[in-house]
Order: sequence, then structure tokens, then C-alpha cells
Amino acid sequence: MGTKKILLVVEGRVEEPRILGKATHGLLSFIDAEYEIVAFENPIYELYDAFKKGYYDDLVSFLRIERGLQIAPSILSKDAFSAVYLVFDFEPHYQKYSDDTIKNLLNTFDNETELGKLYINYPMVEAFYDFETLPDPLFIDRTIDLADFSGRKYKKDVNARTCLKKNSLSKKDIAHIINANRDKAKHLCGNTEGTGILDKQLDIKRSHNRIHVLSTLALLPIDYNEDATLDMIRQTLRAN
Repeated sequence: MGTKKILLVVEGRVEEPRILGKATHGLLSFIDAEYEIVAFENPIYELYDAFKKGYYDDLVSFLRIERGLQIAPSILSKDAFSAVYLVFDFEPHYQKYSDDTIKNLLNTFDNETELGKLYINYPMVEAFYDFETLPDPLFIDRTIDLADFSGRKYKKDVNARTCLKKNSLSKKDIAHIINANRDKAKHLCGNTEGTGILDKQLDIKRSHNRIHVLSTLALLPIDYNEDATLDMIRQTLRAN
């Protein structure tokens, strides 16, 4: 990936940065890279609309001009970061959501070295904590009913059943979380690719009005460097 920083564009100002952490702890401790985190503070559908209407060549240019992303004047936007990742919630009840729109989003933001790579959390970022035990044998089949879904209710439900302490996740905790989400993604569609995961989510949404609980954010270290991440997971779990 080179020596330049990676850019992480996230939906929220609190939860995503807390999960990502820093180089010494959190999910970023599994990624050997300098980084910058930018909170968009709106759903991905708003970012997509604004980006399209602005006719920008790349997401970094959009964030630089529209959101005040600080980059040295001598550096071109396209050269500022070695990779760009976007982390947002699924939000199927949002007024700008449609199945076609979410498909277009994943097809548009499908490469971290071009426009950026999008990670959609199902149903939202709190899926990262949705474990009763670690490992949790029930996680692979855990789904959420969309009929009466609300973000507030899901957060409350996760807080009630999680075995995790949000402010003090250990490296072992995170290793288990990455493993569980990787195994579930592969169980659903045979790989960890966003479009394959989305297809399976839309299938169950149409047939049962449910979605599978899945944190694709947890898959980011594997996409960044699969061999190094899996080796770190093995070492972490072996040492504990």
C-alpha cells in the first residue's frame, strides 16, 4: 500500500472512531498504516447525492472542498492518500434508500485506490458489538426483523445482550469479532466481497423482511492485508 496515509470516511463522530481506535488499540491496531478519520455525520445516501451533484473526479476532492478536509496545498487530492475507505450504515428505512441505490453505491465505491471502498454495516455500526459470548455460536444465524426496526431500539438491544465493554475492547476481543464476521460473510456468499454480501441481504429482505447482522467494518483489516491480519489473529488467540 506504500507509505502514504489511508483515509477513513465514517458516518458517525463517536462509535466508528471508537471501534477503529488508534494504532495501539482497536481495529486499527490490526492495520499497519498512518490514517486519518473524517466523520461525515450523515447517511451514505446524502454523501452520494452531494458527490454526484458536485461532479467531482474523486471523493478526496469532494471532501477537501465541501467538508474542509485539510491537505497541504502542494498535494493533489488524488495523491493525498494511498487508500480511501467509507464506513456507513445500511439504513433501509431512510427516505433516499432503494435497493438500486445501495447497489449503485457499492458498484461506485468498489476500489480503495480509486474512488474508495464502501463498507456497509447491517443493520448499523453497533453490529460490531452484537455478541452474547466470544466466540458466539448464535452469531452466524443472527438476523434482525425490519418490520419494527429502529436504530435506537437496536442499540438498546445490543447493549442489553453484548458481552463486550465498548470502551475497553482487548485485542483478543477484536480478533474474535473479525473472525466471526469473516466466517459469517463466507457462510452467506462464499467470500467477503461487499456486492455478494449485499445480494444475500437483499434476498432475505425481500423474502422475510429481515437482514443478517454483519459488521463489514470488521472485515477492513482483512481487505487491507489479509495474510498479516490472519497471522495477527492466530498469534493473538494463541497467546490468550
